[in-house]
Amino acid sequence: MLKKSMAAVVMVMVFALALAGCGGSDGVMSKGYGDLFRDKAAINKAVTEIKAKGGGTPLMIFQSMHFGPEFINFSRQDPKNKENVDNFVWTPNTGWQGPKIVKLSGGGKLEDNLFNIDDVNWDAIPVFIAETEKLAKENGIEKASLGSSIMINFNVRKQTLSFSATVKGERKDAYSTGDVQTGKVTNFRVKKKKINLPLKAGLFFCRGSC
Repeated sequence: MLKKSMAAVVMVMVFALALAGCGGSDGVMSKGYGDLFRDKAAINKAVTEIKAKGGGTPLMIFQSMHFGPEFINFSRQDPKNKENVDNFVWTPNTGWQGPKIVKLSGGGKLEDNLFNIDDVNWDAIPVFIAETEKLAKENGIEKASLGSSIMINFNVRKQTLSFSATVKGERKDAYSTGDVQTGKVTNFRVKKKKINLPLKAGLFFCRGSC
C-alpha cells in the first residue's frame, strides 16, 4: 500500500504565542555553531541542541529538514501530543525561533510522514559536501556555492531518507543527492542556466524604392 504525503503550512500565531511566552527568539544573539558542512564537532553540537529544542526521545521529524551554517529549519511531532506538529527555525542572527504551529492537511497518515532524527548519520555530512564539491569542480561549475543549507529529505512513498543540495554556479547549476549513512553522492545532475538574450533587431525588406 502506497504511503501518502501530507501537506503542511506553518501558522504564525503571534498573539497566542506571545501570551504563552514562547515563540520568537530565545533572546540570545547567536554567532553560529561553526562550519555545519565540514566540522563534525559543530554538527553534533547543533544536532544535540535540535534534540533539546524538539524534546522527546526519539525526535520524529516531519518530511524534511534544512541543515547548514546559516539556516536550520525542521518540524517535529509533539512528543506530548502526537497529533500535533510544530516548526523550529534557527539563523545566526536570530538564534532559535519556535515552536510555531504547523497546520496539516491531506489524506495521509502522520506516522507515514515522520522519520527518526537518529536515522541520519550526521558524521556523513562532511563526506557528502566534499564529494558534491569535487563533482562540481569536475563538471566545470565555476564559483560553486551550496548556499546556506542542505536538506535531509524523506521520501514518503518509498520510506527512504537522502541528503540533497543545490549547487549554484556562474554558468551552470547542479542538484546532488547522497546516502544519509555514508555521505556518498548517489546522483549528480548538472543543469545549464537559462540566459535571457535580447531580441534580435528587426530586418526590413522592400522591393523597389523605400
